[in-house]
Amino acid sequence: MPVTVSATYARIHLGELFISARHEPVFIERDGKPLAVLLSQKQYDKLNALEKPPDWRSLVNQSRDYVKQDLAGRLLTLPEDVLTEIREDRNEQSEHLY
Repeated sequence: MPVTVSATYARIHLGELFISARHEPVFIERDGKPLAVLLSQKQYDKLNALEKPPDWRSLVNQSRDYVKQDLAGRLLTLPEDVLTEIREDRNEQSEHLY
């Protein structure tokens, strides 16, 4: 169970709170409002490991960079040409069905 103490108590008994923080977080309050949390290094590292995933904009930019590297100067086929080719293949296949 987490420990909650006042800021004054924390200032006076900091050494004891270090020992308590090895096992559980120590919440420090001032005037009944949260002020700080004392964590062990292990708990802090665990929180840092929960890094937020990158936002979608950075993922899109990263993907663009990968595509540019993969193309290495070659041009992409225009989307209209790809769609035309797909339609032609579909029509060709459907002609064989009848």
